[in-house]
Amino acid sequence: MKVLLIRPQAPNKLSFINILDNEPLELEYLYTELLHRGFEGYIYDGLIENTSVKDTILWESPDVVAVTGYITQQKLMIDYCRLAKEINSNIMTIVGGVHVQMNYEAFYDESIDYLMRSESVSAFGDLLAGSDLSTINGLIYKKDGRFIQNELIPIDINTLPIPDRSFFNRHKSKYHYLHLQEVATIKTAFSCPFSCNFCYCTLLAGGKYRARDLSLVIEELKTIKSKNIQIVDDDFLVNKNRLLEFIRLVRENKIDKTFICYSRADFIANNEDLVRELRSIGFIYFLVGLEAISNEELVAMNKQVSIDENRKCIEVLRDADAHCIALMIAPLSADKAYFRKLYDFVKETKLLYVTVSMFTPIPGTPLYEEYKDRIVSDDIEDYDFLHLVLEPEKLTKQQFYREYNKLVLRLYNLAKKSGIYDFMDIEFYKNMLTGYLKRKMRGY
Repeated sequence: MKVLLIRPQAPNKLSFINILDNEPLELEYLYTELLHRGFEGYIYDGLIENTSVKDTILWESPDVVAVTGYITQQKLMIDYCRLAKEINSNIMTIVGGVHVQMNYEAFYDESIDYLMRSESVSAFGDLLAGSDLSTINGLIYKKDGRFIQNELIPIDINTLPIPDRSFFNRHKSKYHYLHLQEVATIKTAFSCPFSCNFCYCTLLAGGKYRARDLSLVIEELKTIKSKNIQIVDDDFLVNKNRLLEFIRLVRENKIDKTFICYSRADFIANNEDLVRELRSIGFIYFLVGLEAISNEELVAMNKQVSIDENRKCIEVLRDADAHCIALMIAPLSADKAYFRKLYDFVKETKLLYVTVSMFTPIPGTPLYEEYKDRIVSDDIEDYDFLHLVLEPEKLTKQQFYREYNKLVLRLYNLAKKSGIYDFMDIEFYKNMLTGYLKRKMRGY
């Protein structure tokens, strides 16, 4: 049996090639299971491929096409299954991933044979091996013209294999994180122990945080033929004792890596010594959801963090000679003054790396249920945090996009002066962003 594993390319709009391109870890897990089962696999990563999906299907002649992706790739995921069926109606089509896990009904399409909701790679292998469909964890399949949903049972994260990275090793020059080259990814936990109402991460994997055994994490790190590692846990800095043990094991095993991870601001603010220890073993970039510039906004998000903790977090990372990559949200209530205040906050706190998303309730989250009757866009590709899917409250859409555009360009210029973007053609990306937002403003 030959299986084609597909990650779609970015569907539209903004392309940050050579800046934020991640290894296709989810496909590598599946590829590893294929090898274990004695099946033949081929990974197609739309981020780096030069050939089309159609040409790849025609050339590889797979028995199975399995596609994974995120919310903005929903159309492409379905289109690829339709394309596979058009080329050969006997091709088995399977769709999975985090978006499918939370919004599987959006994929009830005649071109899709199976939906995989479980993180279990064994469930994927069981399906291909012809196991009883009713016994496969989290599987959705067709019976008598309708979709049947098996129970989704959270798995032990320690059952995940150490992925075969032969694909990454052949193409690692294509995977980047800012100025870091050849960046590999690793997962050490499922879900998140917190409950921010805008985030679907805390709902994944059954909504229960489960950390991987550190001996397995260290074993996997030893196999990675790359200096730079992004830890893709929704929140890596959760348990202080676990982190101290991780630091000890990294030193004991003489692992020399540069690390990127996600964290909450309050943990960093309240664990200055631990952050310094993490920096000493190679942690350089910390992605932190600061989100807002007022306590009122943070309370509304159920963030359970204060503005003072956000500020302290920035200071702690700067003092440790590490970088805070601040993740911010422009709320619907933003007016011109708010955008200026956000810029002033960044300038005052001397933040360098800042991304600003537009307020976007993601399907599957409690926030979406709260706002779903006010959604004004029916285009799933607009859920990229760079589009307004709701009407702003104090500005017209045109005004909101204009102020957002001005803010982003001012932030780029502010950062550019520090030299942090010398590795990229900043003028190209500024022009791309400006052109994109101008098109959006003309469209409303």
